[in-house]
Amino acid sequence: MSLRLLNPPSVAPSGPFSHGLVIPAGHDIIVTAGQIGTIDPQGTIPDSYEEQVVAAINNLKDVLAEAGATPKDIVKLTYYIVDYDISIRPVHINALLNFLDGHQPGTALIGVAKLGNPKLKFEIEAIAALKFATGPQAADLA
Repeated sequence: MSLRLLNPPSVAPSGPFSHGLVIPAGHDIIVTAGQIGTIDPQGTIPDSYEEQVVAAINNLKDVLAEAGATPKDIVKLTYYIVDYDISIRPVHINALLNFLDGHQPGTALIGVAKLGNPKLKFEIEAIAALKFATGPQAADLA
């Protein structure tokens, strides 16, 4: 997908992410629910922050794949971190950079007091854009 990145020179750079993106016409919008760091279908939550981050990102990747999307289709990521402290930044940044593989969606980190389960330390959600299917299969999607 060819997104137009919005990084005006009048705004301080946002590191490896973009300040905004323009989605071209002809795309479906995919909105995910918050994905948490469960490591199996039974909902097991690991204890470590790093394991939760990796598991949540893997779960997000699986949800995107269900729609036929990849991390390159993401236009916005929002992630929530319990009791955020800058010292843990390398953990989630490295995992996100690996997941995004050079792609630069807009992002927002929101520090929170707690999430829906007291064991949870990290949650991530995405908005993605997927080009409309074309050809005979497109009618089947309606």
